[in-house]
Amino acid sequence: MLRDYKGMRTIKINWKKLLVLFSTVFLVIQIAGSFFFYELAVKRGPKEYLQGNADLEVSDDTLELYLNGDWKKWVAAQKFEPLHLTSRDGLKLSGYYLPAAKPTNKLVILTHGYLGHAKQMGLFGQYYHNDLGYNIFMPDARGHGKSEGDYYGFGWPDRLDLIDWTNLLVQKLGPRTEVAYQGLSMGAATVLMASGEEELPRQVKAIIADSPYQSVYQLFTYQMNRMFHLPAFPLLDSTSALTKVRAGYSFRE
Repeated sequence: MLRDYKGMRTIKINWKKLLVLFSTVFLVIQIAGSFFFYELAVKRGPKEYLQGNADLEVSDDTLELYLNGDWKKWVAAQKFEPLHLTSRDGLKLSGYYLPAAKPTNKLVILTHGYLGHAKQMGLFGQYYHNDLGYNIFMPDARGHGKSEGDYYGFGWPDRLDLIDWTNLLVQKLGPRTEVAYQGLSMGAATVLMASGEEELPRQVKAIIADSPYQSVYQLFTYQMNRMFHLPAFPLLDSTSALTKVRAGYSFRE
């Protein structure tokens, strides 16, 4: 209760209504914010906020190699065999297989990064194929390239896709196949997450993880603070819950 002594008026504050009002506003902000960040980072589609992102800056030499290297002409000249796989949750996934010039039991599976696509890994595939004599396989992660999916998995659902691709290729090439995984960024996280699965095929002999992240939650915590000056809790947790409902995984898995 507040008193206005000049006018001798008494103002009564209904604390219950005020609490309900604040709770409602907070809930609306959480729901709206969750959908905003889901659309921003998880839902499939172009990500304009990454343009000019300082975290993605690379040297001029690296950028020149990536954009104009002869590996792009090499990829375009190869006759890749398209392979297809239905994921455990019903998505149709695509990938590209190229046999070695000479018969070998060596196979490398190259997994690309966030917003990338399979054939970008030809940057590494050319070396494995031409210099090391490997069979190579480059899959489009779910939500990328020609693979189905309306969200990005950041490596967690993709780890099982990778294991299923491996089993399919072992069936194709034979049980004595020796497999190496090499992943870049999100693809690096994918190969590391796959490495922790009990069902990892025994044919997997080596794993190379180039620039992975420790966890999706940690990654988004950093970006929320850097881009929006917001703490992770509670908005990131509510976005994680929304992702669990819509995409089947949470950021802490």
